[in-house]
Amino acid sequence: METIDWQARVWRGIAASVARAVLPTGFRALDRALPGGGWPLGAITEIFVDGYGIGELGLLMPALSALTRADPAKPRKWIAWIAPPFVPYAPALQQHGVEVDRLLMIHPTPGGKSRLWATEQVVRSGSSAGVLAWVAAADDVILRRLQLAAEDQGCWVLLFRPSDARQQRSPAALRLRLAQTLSSTRVEILKCRGGRPGVVELAELARVIPAAVRVSRS
Repeated sequence: METIDWQARVWRGIAASVARAVLPTGFRALDRALPGGGWPLGAITEIFVDGYGIGELGLLMPALSALTRADPAKPRKWIAWIAPPFVPYAPALQQHGVEVDRLLMIHPTPGGKSRLWATEQVVRSGSSAGVLAWVAAADDVILRRLQLAAEDQGCWVLLFRPSDARQQRSPAALRLRLAQTLSSTRVEILKCRGGRPGVVELAELARVIPAAVRVSRS
């Protein structure tokens, strides 16, 4: 098992004048493809999928483990999940090093706007180190407000969205599309502030997917 330094690293975008913190993804091939080597903090990341349950949470396991790990030098914060379409399977999350007592599940009333409103409020509160939200339609104005909130709090904000939503405008710093192949998970980098679009194949992600969550349709 490879050892990864989870200390925050920084990158400088082509047009950026300030350093931006990142959180390593835990997958070397993906880290190499992203500016600074990881998920951008203080910014929105969008992940587009054709259907939930294809490994999108497996992609986040190393980062979730890092964010929930106790650090005596920092106050402990939540990882908020806004409107997840499944029930997380706690034993599997723990198996991947995620401290489940730091996870906060929030279920707003149905509708895309209420989910985004809830996401913005959670980010602005400063109570969470990371916020994961499952949304469909979202107008540019709402997303820009969320982006400003993420910048103010230095929060990792990740939105899961259906694939057709990638045609909509967005201020997100990073936009990815996931697809499964027979032997790997294909990560297509659609937009990357300070970097370039590209494709990364993650064969090792297939070993993470089955134990990540237990899906519930109830």
